[in-house]
Amino acid sequence: MEMPVVANNTTTSNVSLTFQILQIAQRFFIIPSLTALCLNGAIFYSIIRSKNLSKLPTYHLIANMAGSDLATGFTFSVLPFVSSFPLPFLAADIICRALSYVIGMSYMASILSLVAISFDRYLSILKPLLLASRAKKLLIFKRIIIIIWLISIITSLPLIYLTGTISGSTNACAIIQRDNLNAIYFLLITVALYITPLVSMTVFYTKIYRYLVAKARICKSNTNDPTKKTIATASFLNNAKRKALVKALIIITATFALMTWPFFAMASGMAMTGIDIRDLERTSLFLFLLCAVAASSTVMTSVVNPVLLICFDKNIGARVSRLYGRIKRGILLNNESSSNLPTAASKETPAG
Repeated sequence: MEMPVVANNTTTSNVSLTFQILQIAQRFFIIPSLTALCLNGAIFYSIIRSKNLSKLPTYHLIANMAGSDLATGFTFSVLPFVSSFPLPFLAADIICRALSYVIGMSYMASILSLVAISFDRYLSILKPLLLASRAKKLLIFKRIIIIIWLISIITSLPLIYLTGTISGSTNACAIIQRDNLNAIYFLLITVALYITPLVSMTVFYTKIYRYLVAKARICKSNTNDPTKKTIATASFLNNAKRKALVKALIIITATFALMTWPFFAMASGMAMTGIDIRDLERTSLFLFLLCAVAASSTVMTSVVNPVLLICFDKNIGARVSRLYGRIKRGILLNNESSSNLPTAASKETPAG
């Protein structure tokens, strides 16, 4: 039965009122989005400009993750502007689908990069002889990065169909399809981008942690016995940078698990039940806002990841600090030179 026109207008009005509240909240995405752009940009620049870090597969993968988080930050800095202006519905719908595709693609690349990093650390620490040649290992992981982006580009294509603009005055962007493809896609995405990566990273880092603990005990006992102390033992004990990097990656993995499970639980639940954000708005404002918070927490990983890397990885932290110092000095010098420029009045010579 066709819905009466009045009911349609009432529904559209209710949706618009609630989404206008969400629209205001979306504008605050600008702050974390710009933070993500600055921090991930600094990490990406520091790695590619470093002669040492640019030769290491781990930091190539970290730069790739930072690059994907850059795309996420850029997209979410654009999204509030798109929803704030009264664009024609067709234009808003095209922009919504494009932004959804870019967000999905960059987010997938970031997760797959995290898995590749954990695998690289596992090989470097537990299987160092498997890929003894650094040049060969770097070449392999460069190919892995290409594969990561190919998978992300292809796997995100259904988002162009599944997402779109909700008709109304707000031009809100959301998942709008309710067919079987929506259910199958988000169930597969949950398994492929949450459960499988989380299990893989947990296995790799658990093995790394157990190895480092066992190695530390052996090194400690050898250090106490001068007859058994070796250069290798001393170098392992003094290798704080390796331990700090592994610690940072483990924390990033735990953060990924904590901050992304609400979104995947929400997406899978809505896909299986056949409801969408419009149904939640009509039935429960609490669940509607909870879904918005779940999506927001997932976006915040692009801010948390670089903060953790800068804080816990000494190589990245030192280089980002130096980059910040150079930028700060450049701004100060520019301000000083601007203040020392002669004004128009000072250039005038007194009449003789």
